[in-house]
Amino acid sequence: MISEEKLKGDLGEQAVNTLAFDTYLKYWCYPGPKDEKGSRKEICDLLILFRDTMIILSVKNYGFKGNYHRYFRSTLDKAVSQIAGAERRLADSSRELFIRHADLGEMKFDFAKYKKIYRIIVNHNTAPLFYPGGRLTSTGKYVHIFNWDAFLCVVKELDTIPDFIQYLTERELIFKDKKITIMNGTEEVWDSDVQRSFYDYNTAQLDSGPNFLLISGTENDLLADYLWHDRKFNKHFYDTTYNGGSFQLDDKWQKYLSQKEVQRKKSADFASYFVDEFLKNEVLYKQDSTNLELAVELLSLSRFERRIVGSQFLSMLTQYKHLDKDNIVRRYGKTGDLVIAFVLYSRDIPREMMVLLSQIAAEGYAYWNRYQDKKIAIIGFSQDAIGFVFGLLNVEPFSAEREEITRLNLNDLKWFTNFETFMVNHKEYPDER
Repeated sequence: MISEEKLKGDLGEQAVNTLAFDTYLKYWCYPGPKDEKGSRKEICDLLILFRDTMIILSVKNYGFKGNYHRYFRSTLDKAVSQIAGAERRLADSSRELFIRHADLGEMKFDFAKYKKIYRIIVNHNTAPLFYPGGRLTSTGKYVHIFNWDAFLCVVKELDTIPDFIQYLTERELIFKDKKITIMNGTEEVWDSDVQRSFYDYNTAQLDSGPNFLLISGTENDLLADYLWHDRKFNKHFYDTTYNGGSFQLDDKWQKYLSQKEVQRKKSADFASYFVDEFLKNEVLYKQDSTNLELAVELLSLSRFERRIVGSQFLSMLTQYKHLDKDNIVRRYGKTGDLVIAFVLYSRDIPREMMVLLSQIAAEGYAYWNRYQDKKIAIIGFSQDAIGFVFGLLNVEPFSAEREEITRLNLNDLKWFTNFETFMVNHKEYPDER
């Protein structure tokens, strides 16, 4: 017979694996990281490392049975302490720390590399009807608190690392200096015992000082408020002229999803998943260092930025589906700090030639633009949307010899002789046509 503790542990591990392997986070996840050359004791439930960002995540599987005092004073306090302990171990510079990634193998961990750190507790089991939005560690560092279903909704809705991080940043900005209580459920489930626990908890909150927020609604409703206010929360959340406030956000998530503007946004976002599928099926199919460098650049694009990239890819396929033999079409675009060089070629051109021409297309742009942009992602494909070639050019000024070779190649191909530039305006929430 499986013990209750074993069952809880298995469910917690399943939750971690869902995040680590079934979402976009999987490329940068370290489930249950251990000191590979030390104690091999687990540091935390899940560590996410992407560029200069680190997320320390604890999944708690406490079987909540209505005992709010125990939940607040035992489970949450313990989880906050564990998060703080994990961060201390990661920050310890007295000895080298090595952790292992499922696909990439062992790596040396460098705490100084991570300028942004987010701390998250996720309650995987039955959700309490009210809970704090976050807690502070003993050193004043903020820890987000989520319920599992709501957290998974946030991860799936904000399904790029930039979008997810932006939400955590804004949530911490609002919640860190306030005592936040999130209230879930309908009036029918708030029986006298829940009401009494709620009264006792919030009386203690008020007695400990000002700046409190009572939010009626789920984390999903809070997410809807954030999205609907252009990725900021309700302006009153930021107001520091009052000691506290109560906000009713119930059903805001469903109302958000029902808006025609949101439905048009989700329809427009279809184009963005070209980037996700391209990464999954082409770039990360082989996880060498070059491919991973390109993957990091493309994964750093938000969902909206990926939509812009994907829409250009689909536009080229539509416009040049009847491309004549031996023809090549180039299109360059810039989003953030990254230039995307699209190279579409007719189906008769050999792949080896396409690799060379795609390289010339990227190097030619760098030379023509006098090295102003530092990274160029190359995506070449046939008019049938197959035969992808790709790479990443880290731009530095060419030597005189390389410049001359590039100039001669461009002259032979007659590229950049009549280069047209134009601006394309995209709205995250498109207007009705």
